[in-house]
Amino acid sequence: MRTRPLALLAAGLLALAPLTTACSSDTKDKASEAVDSAKDDAADAVDSAKDDVATAADATQARTTAETLRASLKANDTADEEGVRSVKALDEASADLPGDPEITGIDDADGDGLDDDGKVEVTFDEEHACLTLPEEGEEIDVTSEAC
Repeated sequence: MRTRPLALLAAGLLALAPLTTACSSDTKDKASEAVDSAKDDAADAVDSAKDDVATAADATQARTTAETLRASLKANDTADEEGVRSVKALDEASADLPGDPEITGIDDADGDGLDDDGKVEVTFDEEHACLTLPEEGEEIDVTSEAC
């Protein structure tokens, strides 16, 4: 007689076994999905941080190059003689800049040998810095933006 209640108990437990396994499998799947989602979110955050760092480095490089150009113009003999807007002085000062930046905005449409608008842009990758050259004197303004 004792074996009969034990047999019934064993049969009942066996009947419930698939339900426990299914529940456990669903829980494992949800946990696995949560881990995968967290990994993806972390990878996206790392990629975004890398992009931010690269952009900041490029912006710093553009600004540093513009500051180097300003210093070079202040020390340039041609700029001393003809002014900091001198196209010749700008070309001389731009020739030795490190990193091969793109220098734009040096225009002399009227042929007087001086940059027309006093705006020279330094571009490094997709980041910009702008030099504003005075008509007279050496007070060159540098900003961390496109001209």
